[in-house]
Amino acid sequence: MRTPPHRRFPRAGQAVVLLLAVLVVLVSMALWVTDIRGLSLRRLRIRDGGDAAALAAARWQAAGLNLIGELNLIQAYMLADDVWNAEAADALHELRQRIQLTAPFLGLLSAQTLAERNGLEELPEAADILRDVTQEAVFRDFYPEAEEDFRKMGDIVFSRPLRAYPCSPLHENSEFPNLLVTQDFYEAILADDWCWFWFYAYAFLQHYSNHRDFGAVPDLSTEPFFGLSLGALETSLDELVRAEGTERAIDGQLRDLGHPPLPPPPEEPGDGEPPQPPHVERPRVIRWSVYDSARWTRWDLLDDLPMDGDVRDQYDYFGASATVSVSLDGADWLSSAKAFGALADGRTPNAVSLVLGGFDDVRLIPVDAAEGGNTAFNAKWLRHLRDHVPEYARHGAYTPGCRYCSALRTFDNHVWRARALAWLELHGHTCRRPKTGNHSNSGGTHFAH
Repeated sequence: MRTPPHRRFPRAGQAVVLLLAVLVVLVSMALWVTDIRGLSLRRLRIRDGGDAAALAAARWQAAGLNLIGELNLIQAYMLADDVWNAEAADALHELRQRIQLTAPFLGLLSAQTLAERNGLEELPEAADILRDVTQEAVFRDFYPEAEEDFRKMGDIVFSRPLRAYPCSPLHENSEFPNLLVTQDFYEAILADDWCWFWFYAYAFLQHYSNHRDFGAVPDLSTEPFFGLSLGALETSLDELVRAEGTERAIDGQLRDLGHPPLPPPPEEPGDGEPPQPPHVERPRVIRWSVYDSARWTRWDLLDDLPMDGDVRDQYDYFGASATVSVSLDGADWLSSAKAFGALADGRTPNAVSLVLGGFDDVRLIPVDAAEGGNTAFNAKWLRHLRDHVPEYARHGAYTPGCRYCSALRTFDNHVWRARALAWLELHGHTCRRPKTGNHSNSGGTHFAH
């Protein structure tokens, strides 16, 4: 009996279906591998570009600090040789301040060049925002034309689109910021993250009544681009070298430059000794460039710096770091770098308050250990800080269309605050401390090792 034709090969079509399924899986895997490879390449590209930009900016910071240190040494040597020229002393200090303004701009220009060479994207509005910052920056105790020079340099740098944004603090006293200039505060409100208030602003949440409770908004920073964090000290050379270790540091740096050490200062008379003849030149009060002690501190003294292990002594100092934000294909990346080195006697460059140079190395550092903010470029946030916060602080007014202003409106709603307090009273003890900063989903190394 012959088998009917339609029943001879009952499974003939199954091989084709199986082959098609295998082909679909193989194509999917190929696309997946290709996509992963593309993502990895983009990540490497944006990381390398950001790191190169940050290192370039930090090199200019090192050069600026070294030049300022050498001018301090020239001034010390001039006075030690009993050469007094008030005009020359003023000119030296003005030159140091000009370097203090110029080095960050040169660092920013260098960072743009490296970012462009690595094919990173232009950042919309970045140049406009920084141009506005230069128009409002005020340099206290600087030479008279400092603001005008700063704006002219800004016109040069911001005449073209930017690819690397300097993530420096926009406000003074950023180590104890007002909540109105703290991005975590807004993000906690928008996400109903009441645990954030449990750790960082519980008392404020309990006693808040209106916008006046926030207090005064900090002034805009006078060093918004990779600032060197320096100040001026008025004192005589004799008083300066009497500070512990300062004379030894000055002599060591002079020796490295091929100069003999400073002549010793006149000794102060002891009890019962007759006073020495008055010295005419060296006690003259003069201005020197010094480190800002609040910013040039030790990393291991910072409570909020996540670290594994101890920081080596030769690297254990905070201050004058360069952090840049770059973007590529919708992804953001943060990179931070800092100048390091040592004085001639082996101590860190900031071992004495007087700037003496000694910076001969530049290294990448964790963004959480940088001096500035650690969030990627966000035009809406920066506009809110500059344009909306002052208006709210003065009058409690909200700007329509601003997500951060909507967060303030929510916080001003007593029903929202009552819900938050009621929940925290019951469940606050279960909260786990949240990680602060970096709400931009950006990459970057955030922890020290």
